[in-house]
Amino acid sequence: MPRNYKLKEAILQALDEKELSRKELLGYIMRNSKMNISDKTFNESLMNLLKEGKICMIGYDFGIYHDVKRIQSIRPDGIIFSLVKTDFFEIESLIKKLDSGNEDEVKTASYKLRRIFRNKIKEMEEEGTLLKENSGSLLRADSVDTLFNRMIFYIDSQPEKQKKILTTKLAWSLSDVESEDNFLEDILKYIKAQEIAGL
Repeated sequence: MPRNYKLKEAILQALDEKELSRKELLGYIMRNSKMNISDKTFNESLMNLLKEGKICMIGYDFGIYHDVKRIQSIRPDGIIFSLVKTDFFEIESLIKKLDSGNEDEVKTASYKLRRIFRNKIKEMEEEGTLLKENSGSLLRADSVDTLFNRMIFYIDSQPEKQKKILTTKLAWSLSDVESEDNFLEDILKYIKAQEIAGL
């Protein structure tokens, strides 16, 4: 088994337990494995996992500066990484956190959901399941986030019972579970219709 594969698996396993900064992540892997890892190899594995959409950057640990008041450089060791979980329950939990009222929790949940949404849209485009006539101008690279915002706004504007149903449908459609439900495609059609109607 290639060494990089083992390292990537070790990174995923470490992040499955909790979010870690680059420094904490490297320390954890060095303590819990017998791998001798160079910075270059570690960074390459992190970048591959980021490109694959399996992990994401969610913040920065300023503790690495040890009370320095005037910070003038960015150290990669402070970047905090998180595992991108795409199971139904994790996604449903992230959607519910958007209403939590805790600013940090909302920001983190929103960032993770946007990342999952972007990956899902990209996957649907590559598979050809996202019909061009339904998506039109909505899927330009700079408007996928706008589409996500409009979708969440639409769901939030519904009565409570309908909101729960739509939240569940969204969680299923963003998860890694195979489904016959075309919720994302249907909501794209709806948003496109609203755009054409000028609403």
